[in-house]
Amino acid sequence: PYRNPDPAVYQLRSSKSSNTSVCLYTDFESQANMSQVTGPMVYSSDSTVLDMGALGSKSNGVVAWDRAGTNVGCKDTFNQTFYSNSGECSLGAGLIEKSFETDMNLNFRNLSVIGFRVLLLKVVGYNLLMTLRLWSS
Repeated sequence: PYRNPDPAVYQLRSSKSSNTSVCLYTDFESQANMSQVTGPMVYSSDSTVLDMGALGSKSNGVVAWDRAGTNVGCKDTFNQTFYSNSGECSLGAGLIEKSFETDMNLNFRNLSVIGFRVLLLKVVGYNLLMTLRLWSS
């Protein structure tokens, strides 16, 4: 994990259309002066702040895209280190997808733990009930 990551710009393209692209500008300081893309069909989100309390830092992000199907000039827009998806920098979407798969063994263990807890509560309840019956007679 990075404590103070450097600002970076990522250009993401659709696998179906090489004309459609999105610019993701991340990890910039909140007071950074960003030159936004302007034009009739260019949309840009407001700055979003991700508070990483565990790391003691914050991460700001902005997304810009063009509905007309032309490339948004990511490199010219944000004037930061630029990463395009031309193959030189893989974003690893397949690896991310694989890491979110459910582990069947883990699910079985979680269900086993829940089952043992229920069994323990039944045993404790039965013992308590039998103890009270024994005392009352």
